[in-house]
Amino acid sequence: MAVAERRFRVMASDAHVITVDAHPEATDRAVRLLDRLEQRWSRFQSASDVTALNHAGGATVEVDPTTITLLETMREAWHLTGRGFDPTVLRSLLAAGYTSSIVDAAVTTSLPDVRHSAATRPPTTVDDVVIDRERGTVSLPDGLSIDPGGIGKGLAADLAAAQLIADGATGALVSIGGDLTAVGTPPTPGWTIEVGHPDGAGSAVCMLSVDAGGVATSSTRSRRWVRDDEETHHLIDPGTGLPSNTDLATVTVVARSGWMAEAHATAATLRGADGVLDYLDRHDVSGMALASDGRVIATDDLLDALGPWTVPA
Repeated sequence: MAVAERRFRVMASDAHVITVDAHPEATDRAVRLLDRLEQRWSRFQSASDVTALNHAGGATVEVDPTTITLLETMREAWHLTGRGFDPTVLRSLLAAGYTSSIVDAAVTTSLPDVRHSAATRPPTTVDDVVIDRERGTVSLPDGLSIDPGGIGKGLAADLAAAQLIADGATGALVSIGGDLTAVGTPPTPGWTIEVGHPDGAGSAVCMLSVDAGGVATSSTRSRRWVRDDEETHHLIDPGTGLPSNTDLATVTVVARSGWMAEAHATAATLRGADGVLDYLDRHDVSGMALASDGRVIATDDLLDALGPWTVPA
């Protein structure tokens, strides 16, 4: 069993690929795939499919097949989470102040004015996006915009891991910013995942051992900025259109795929400390959460993995 690793940057994140019995060219192809997905999916790329769709004003846009996969996955995640995950809150996110790339503050996202006011425009959702896979086209309703965000990273990890297996690897783990997908035969003694502390100081909450699937974390401690003299964050509550007032600092979910873990982690965070465990149990996924007051909440199967986990002062 030959295990190899590759570290690089993609999607404004540190990426880590671990392969079992893979040819180096297979890893090269996976890295190139992730780069292409960023070029197609990033709202900060002026030539991306996402930017073209957000600026099309309802017109039909020809897109890459992977972008159609992304939109289909977004729609599935919206339904799966009972609308807790919503990929159409970009206007709210920009209004809250998240307009600039964390990599380069000079690179910003903007959206065109809509042709109809909110008062006269009928409400639209991701279900109203018209996807034609055969023709390779997509159209968004005028005024609706999309942002892949975390689910883009989870799905990208899924696609890259699948390609590595198709290219001959017997096992693969693809991590983008700590959100990851593991497939195939793991190295001995298994895929071991470090769940980082939300203080960002490099400390670990716990170590998880998984056979396969996705692991993702949603946090109100990352992607923070000051607006109107108040610190805020990137997690938008679809019900209010404002940054969530959840009392959870972070939620980590283990699910069948990277995109599924991402969607559930986002939706579970919005439920707050009193509702997160019910959400995880109802959706039959494993997870752990840290409340702002220091409480640790976890599904039964993860309780034994937890060590000390507190919010820094």
